Amino acid sequence: MPRLPLLIILLSGLAAPAVQASPLTVRAGAVTYTVDPETLKIDAVPDKGAAVAIMPALHAAEAAAVTRNGAGWRWSDAEGRTLTLGTDGPALRLTITAVPGADLSWPLPQATEGTWLVPDGEGMAYAVGDTFWRTQYAHEHCMGATASLSMPAWSHLNDGQAVTYALADGLESRLCLHDQDGLQGRLSHSFTRGAETVDLMVDVGAPDPLAPALFYRQYMKAHGQFVPFKAKAVPGLPRLFGAPQAYVWGDGRDLGFLDDLKALGIDRITISYDQDPGSSKALVGNAYLVRAKAMGYLAGPYESFDNGQPLGTADMPSAMWYDLYPSGCIIKADGQVMTGFANRGCEMSSEAIARHPGAPSPGSRYARHVADGASQLFVDVDAFGDFKEDFSPDHPMTLDRDRANRLARLGLAIRKYKLVLGSENVTAWSSGVAHYSHGTAQTHASAIWPLSNDKRFGGYWPPERPGRFFKPFTPTPDEARSLFGSADRLPLFEAAFHDSVVAADRWEFGMAKVAGVERLRFARALLYGTPTMWNLDRKELARVAPWLKAARDDFRIAHGDGTPVALTGFRWLSDDRQVQEIRYADGHVLTANFGAVAWQGLGPDCVRVVRRGKSTDLCPPADLPPFK
Repeated sequence: MPRLPLLIILLSGLAAPAVQASPLTVRAGAVTYTVDPETLKIDAVPDKGAAVAIMPALHAAEAAAVTRNGAGWRWSDAEGRTLTLGTDGPALRLTITAVPGADLSWPLPQATEGTWLVPDGEGMAYAVGDTFWRTQYAHEHCMGATASLSMPAWSHLNDGQAVTYALADGLESRLCLHDQDGLQGRLSHSFTRGAETVDLMVDVGAPDPLAPALFYRQYMKAHGQFVPFKAKAVPGLPRLFGAPQAYVWGDGRDLGFLDDLKALGIDRITISYDQDPGSSKALVGNAYLVRAKAMGYLAGPYESFDNGQPLGTADMPSAMWYDLYPSGCIIKADGQVMTGFANRGCEMSSEAIARHPGAPSPGSRYARHVADGASQLFVDVDAFGDFKEDFSPDHPMTLDRDRANRLARLGLAIRKYKLVLGSENVTAWSSGVAHYSHGTAQTHASAIWPLSNDKRFGGYWPPERPGRFFKPFTPTPDEARSLFGSADRLPLFEAAFHDSVVAADRWEFGMAKVAGVERLRFARALLYGTPTMWNLDRKELARVAPWLKAARDDFRIAHGDGTPVALTGFRWLSDDRQVQEIRYADGHVLTANFGAVAWQGLGPDCVRVVRRGKSTDLCPPADLPPFK
């Protein structure tokens, strides 16, 4: 039984609610918090350390009739919001509930120094005074806590401590960053149907660069929300860790491509492919899937449940919903149909799909893929965290209902159909129903869409070898830093979920796609224990063969081929943050040098592995041949 602070024990014995004079004092872990219920100003005093400003006043002082609420307190403010205050493990917990239509905008304390630790995708370290990031955030940018943020937690780090802010549920919450004499933060929440409550937790701890991830991992474990690989076991799962991820195109879908992989010595790879209803040549058949499985590979198609289109003009099989289209389209509050991605058809309602008896359904599609011989499946969109309301009288849906529907149909693929399952941009809320993620390994997600939609990036033609996926793209120095700069990166998602979800880059950002950063990306994948991403046909495989082989072999040396273990520690070993060390739960230690010169004998973009008492330096192969 957890030990309650003496003050709380004494007060809990009072027979009747009592008006509590402000401020309120709460003991959580090794920190004493002071909360003013009249303004919501929060301060903290750690047992070892100076006082810390946690949150400024949210509003002007107003009378607050505070009553006991179990071991905590409860009151309402002038805007009609209900607030409760207490603890959750080592953290202070403040819950704010309001009616749909209300909003919360709460600036974080003014930062003058230090670093924001933000799980913006994989993870970012935004130095408060960094001119580059201040320019990037000259205009405020908000990151959704179920989508752009890979977990709803972030920290402010300085030399003495890390102050961590975490949300029990990130639905309709956002962390917003902007420049104002340095990078500043703001918590925003929209109280909508299904998201009427925001739970804010605060923890003041050691100055650890992994602080928000380690806190949220422990929070999920304490609340039974963390799902390790062993709890998501399916027959093909042992083939996933250490396997490069690849999308195959054109003749990459022919049996000869599999023979090329075998000749190269690739013993483990995860193969995905897009389905093209207009060309039977582009479809991967049963013979391909059977041979891939026999060779030890995972292989299976792209799937999506989000888009619906007319049967006669649908541009992909997953958009064909037969009698569910258009009746299953999402209806907006104004009564109009919600248009689908890229103005194609409509957004399908997950509630309409869930209520639909029989085929088509997620289950019928999973069954077909299994019958075809697929051992793995990538489901687009579902894990992304961009939930929708549906105002249709036939299938009404709130945001949290949409989330529940997506969790159910992703979980079905694992639980009943025993597929290794991937999805787009898996984050904390969807981590329990996915084995791998395309997109979470990237960072600074707000820069991805403008870049990938730039005409320099390439288009979708020719369909058997789209420039969007094959043609190398050379970023500007600012683009290269914003997406791939090493000193700004942190393995926050890995620290929380390395032994639960395999995280990779988006399919548009294959290893050979972005020119000039191949070596550092190769090194970082080894350091973080994440797979490299490739877009391949037989011609491209021949060009990148040494790199693909090295990615597979070096990963085995660095991390082995067993079940992934927790990532437990990270530190910068150089003042410029270009030399980085990561520790894993089984004791192996990796050090990467992203600098331009050697560090203690470790060359640029090389990784030193210390595993079972043996030290090995791993470096990328020679530069790739020119693309043709």
